[in-house]
Amino acid sequence: MEDKSFSAEKPQVYKATVNDKKITVKTPKITGAELLKEAGIKDPECHTLYQKLKGDFKRISMDEIVDLGNQGTEHFVTKEAEVFNYLVDGEPETTDKKTLTPVQIMELNAVDTKQFYLVQLRDKDAEINYAFSPEESIKMHCRGMRFVTRKWLDLVDIESYGKECKEVPPARIYRIKVDKRYHDWNRRFITVAELIQLEYPNSSAQFEVYKFVNTSPKPIKLGLSEQVDLTERCLVRFTIQPKEQTDGLQSVEEDVVLRREFNLPEEDVDFLNGLGLPWEAIGNRTTGGGMWILLHEFVIPEGYHQKHATVALMIAPSYPATEIDMAYFFPALTKISGKGINALAAQPIDGKTYQRWSRHRAPGQWRPGVDNIASHLCLVENWLIKDLGR
Repeated sequence: MEDKSFSAEKPQVYKATVNDKKITVKTPKITGAELLKEAGIKDPECHTLYQKLKGDFKRISMDEIVDLGNQGTEHFVTKEAEVFNYLVDGEPETTDKKTLTPVQIMELNAVDTKQFYLVQLRDKDAEINYAFSPEESIKMHCRGMRFVTRKWLDLVDIESYGKECKEVPPARIYRIKVDKRYHDWNRRFITVAELIQLEYPNSSAQFEVYKFVNTSPKPIKLGLSEQVDLTERCLVRFTIQPKEQTDGLQSVEEDVVLRREFNLPEEDVDFLNGLGLPWEAIGNRTTGGGMWILLHEFVIPEGYHQKHATVALMIAPSYPATEIDMAYFFPALTKISGKGINALAAQPIDGKTYQRWSRHRAPGQWRPGVDNIASHLCLVENWLIKDLGR
């Protein structure tokens, strides 16, 4: 016969409703914060809790204890926070507005909005910079937000920041280098058309624009409709090249002397070293022979059988006053499409037979003091891409 004198009693639970969600707890006494947690409400500090009584509501603080054992105490509702606390430059501020703009936040803290801009500090040193969006709507958060103000810089030299890949701060004026000249620009963005106008304000000729960045071994060609963010990290400078060059079949019969035997301007050496590719300077200015730059492992655009080649550039004794003309490749390039390449000839260089691409600037397009090996290689890449479309 079963003994029922020791049967286990069912544990008592206490029920409550928070908004429309029913919860059960094992203890009658519970804090306001615990009620919200049981109801699955995140960020309890962002809500105000009310106990629903007959014809009235009683506010319950987060650390206040409610006894669910008392009849009529089990109904609760919440409201979103009505007041938002935040810091500006370490000073506490309060607002009942759900959204504020950076300008409003600074004005409420008596900050000169013409001299300063607003930055929001996030976790782990992350920031949101509102320098260029002063009227953006910022949703205020009840957990507290941190803002600081920073003074606008009068002028920032893009080249100096780009060479070190430093973050470019907001400024009233950005100084940019286009070819050999510097220009002051009063906006964060500049279009390719505006870059061309800086150098050629009244020209109807067609040009191509390249940007140099510290993280790329090659200049980056920009689209005609493209605009550049001058605060782009590692941006250094720009170069502008005539869009069209002519093909030709001029002969070159200089003898070639081996190895690296002449000096280049410092900017050419810096550029070639920055490519990260092996290069040589062979020949000299006194023997009457040819002087050549050999750039090995040069990347060839997709569409040719060759992925890499050595590109040779003939350097005149009077360079950089005299232009660099044409380009020479080893091994010879051939298209995957099987189509021919215009204006080719053979050229002996350094004991090998190079493929000469006869491509020439129009008279007067070489700009001494502006054009150099870097700008000529921009043209060479353009020739390679252009010929694929023929």
